[in-house]
Order: sequence, then C-alpha cells, then structure tokens
Amino acid sequence: MPTLSHVVKSVGLVTIIAAIGKVLGFGRESIIAAYFGASSTADIFFVASLIPTILFTALGSGLQAGVIPIYLEKKAENPRGADEFISVLGSFFMIVAVVMTIACLIFTKPLVMMVAPGFSGSELALTEVLTRIMLPSLLFFTLAYMATGVLNANQRFLLPAFTSTAQNTVIILATVLFAAPFGVKGLAWGFVFGAASQFIIQYPSLKKYKIRPVFSFRAYKQQIINTLITFYPIIIAALAIQLNSVVDRIIATSLETGSVSALNYANRLLWLPLSIVLTPLITVLYPSIVERAIEGYQSFLSLTLKGLKSLLFLAVPFMIVMLISGNSLIALAFQRGAFDASATETTYTAFFFYSACLPFFALRDYLMNAFYALKKTKVAMYSCLIAVLLNVLLSWTLSRFLGVGGIALASGISMFLQSLYLFSFLWLKTKKTDKAVFTDVFQESSKLIIIGALIYGLALWIHPFTLKFPIFVELVIVSLMVFGVYILFSMLFKVSSLEALRKIRSK
Repeated sequence: MPTLSHVVKSVGLVTIIAAIGKVLGFGRESIIAAYFGASSTADIFFVASLIPTILFTALGSGLQAGVIPIYLEKKAENPRGADEFISVLGSFFMIVAVVMTIACLIFTKPLVMMVAPGFSGSELALTEVLTRIMLPSLLFFTLAYMATGVLNANQRFLLPAFTSTAQNTVIILATVLFAAPFGVKGLAWGFVFGAASQFIIQYPSLKKYKIRPVFSFRAYKQQIINTLITFYPIIIAALAIQLNSVVDRIIATSLETGSVSALNYANRLLWLPLSIVLTPLITVLYPSIVERAIEGYQSFLSLTLKGLKSLLFLAVPFMIVMLISGNSLIALAFQRGAFDASATETTYTAFFFYSACLPFFALRDYLMNAFYALKKTKVAMYSCLIAVLLNVLLSWTLSRFLGVGGIALASGISMFLQSLYLFSFLWLKTKKTDKAVFTDVFQESSKLIIIGALIYGLALWIHPFTLKFPIFVELVIVSLMVFGVYILFSMLFKVSSLEALRKIRSK
C-alpha cells in the first residue's frame, strides 16, 4: 500500500498535469466562445454533445469506478488472471458500446427531440446531424476509461491525467482549422478525434499489463454475470448524474437564447478548481481507499474521513475567490469575439450559484467513490436517483424566478443533500464506540465555516478597491489576499488538514 507521502507526491504530479489540461480546456472553451459565442449555434452543439456524453459517462464512469475494486481483488489472488479477466471484461463492454452506438444512430431523431424540446425545426435538424457525427466517440471513450481504471489500479496516474490535455489539444486544432470552412460540424468532428486521442495516449502503458481483445466469453460467463450485478448500480448512478445535466439543459432550452451555452460555460469554469486540485486528490486516493476497504471498515473509514477533510480544506478558498471575482473570471476566460458583455452577465448568473456549492460537487464525487470501494453500490445508486428527482423539481421551480441561476442553484442544493445523505449513512453504519473518528470532521468543518465567512466578508469589503486595476491584476490581488489570509487563519485555528500537509512537507 502506498505511503501518505507517496500519495501526496502523486497528487502533486497529477495536479500539475491536470492544470495543463485545464488551461488547454479553457483555451478550447475560449476558442469555441470566440467562434460561436452564447448563440443558437453554440446551444445546438452543446445539446448535441449531450447524448454521446451521457452514454460514455454512464458506461465509462461505471467501468473506471468498478474496474479498480475488481482488478485489485483479482490481482491479490492471481496477477496474471486479473489481466486476463480485465481483457475479457473490456472486450465485452466494447461490444456493448457498439450496440449502444448503433441503437442511438437509428433512434437519433426521437432522442434529440427528447433532450431539446424547446428547439425549432431547423435547430432540431442540425442537432440531429451533429449528434450522429459525435456518437462513435462512445467507442473511444469506453476504451479510454477502461485503460484509466487499469492504470490507476496499478498506481499509474500520469498518462491517464494527460488524457484531457490530448483531447483539448485536438479539439482546439479542429476548431481553428475546421470551424471556418465547415462551421459547427468541424467542431463536432474534433470532439470525435479528441475522444480517440484519450485512448491512444494511454495505450503504450496498457500494453505492459497484457490487456488485449478477448472475445471468448464462455469460460468467463459466470464471472461476467457477477461483475454486471456489481456494475449495474454504478452505471445507473452514472446515468443519474448525467441526467442532472440533461434536465438542466432541457429546462435551459425554454429560457432566453444563449441560456444553454451560458450554463455550459459556467459549469466549465466551476470545474477549473475541481479538475486541477480536487479531482486529482479523489483519483489518487481511490485505489488506496479500495485497499483499506478490503482490510476492514475502520481502516477504510479513517482514510476516507482524512480525505474528506482535505477536500473541504482545499475547496473553501477557491469557492471564495469564485464568489468574489466570478464576473472577472468569466470575462477573462471567455469575453472575446462573439462572446460579449451580455453573455458574460448571463453566464455569471449561473456561475455565482455554482460557486457557492463548489465543496459539495467535490464531496459528492468523493463519497460516491468511497461507497464503490465499500461495495455499497446500491446506496450510491439510490442517492443519485433521489438527487435527480430533487434537481428536476428544484430546477423547474427556481428557473422561473432566477433563470439560469435557478438551474445552477438547484444543482448545488441537490449535490449538498446527496453528500449529506451519503455522509449520514457512514455515520449510522459506524458503531457507537468507533464514532470518535467523526469528531475531528465536525470540528474541522466548523472551523472552516467560520474562517470562510470571515474571509468572504473581508474580501467583499476589499474587492471594490481592486476593480480599478486590469482584470488579471484584480484576480491576482484577490486570490493572493484570500489564500494568504486563509492559510494564516488556518494556522491560528489549528486546522488539522494544514498541520498534516506541513508534517508531510517536512519529511
């Protein structure tokens, strides 16, 4: 099992690589915004990408989350047998991906009408064309997620972390080269080539584990059935998570033109700190949490709660900066070309409410992985289904009053309630004699709430004085002030997560 210092080093490397990928991701979104803005054409592209995104997330996320526990268990028994079974499993899911792609190509029109009920006839026709172009990306995403699961299980995090860099680079090139001559169709083809690049970049490392196509399923029939029984709650949970996005975009199509695009851009910006800082921590910790779960519940709970505290600690200062300087962040990232000041204002409405709920987006993903490690996949599934229902009701209601901001707020509330449900389940499952480990979590959370409120009030007071500077300088001043005071207050309040990081650094 990797040591804590090894985990921290892995998180550091993955964070650096993720930062590069995210910078390119913003370059990609900025270029798309410059070419298409928050327009009807942009709305059509983002809605068209929904169907392949839903499919690959459901299948791919299920594979990535489910492969690691299965692979590590079988590897402990027989390393060679583990590679053989994963080869069979990967081949089986590739066939599933092919069947799903063909079915969606046949039924593209009714699927598009379902996800874009507010579109006109011409908009629906173009959405259908773009969806057909992008659907084959499901095959490449399935391969990429399978490879990521195997490599992460073997504590190899670097190449999987490069996948977003490869994908974003390809989409940027496709947009620059093909958007002018081919319009939004060129961007759609870039989406497909970007998906292919995610697998291609991981393939050299995957070969070392002798993972190959194997289509003789008969000898593994019962193992595949057992795996599917384990996987189906994970896949349903991943589908439910994507349904939140579907619901958001469906409701946004009934609002003013550009609302779908504004929601997308705000969501992309929200995932900047999530992808660069928080997701790498979740990714690197997951295999270790799986190993702890195999050892025993108390060992699992100890590591899981330490990770939870670290996520909260890292999320708070990013949340404050985003709440204070959200308008400037959007303007810096997107406001150029077809993306004007009006589009910035619409996007900010959604971004503000997304930012307020940033910690819960990270906690939801982290706790879901913890339940997968614990093999409580049905609990995770039910939590997602409940969250979708809440999101539908809240999105529809709040969007009537707050527009796209109401949709973002609904997503945040559903994330909070889902995280609370999962955390409460861990609390109730723990014996009374062992619940002392939760005390530090409650104390830490209380400290962070107080620190966060103090810094937010201070930043809100200082922010107007920074607006006379250029946008980039303003963001630097606000960020340095927030993070500097946050570290200072964390030292004064003796926040345990900061103390742990200092100890690791001194080793």
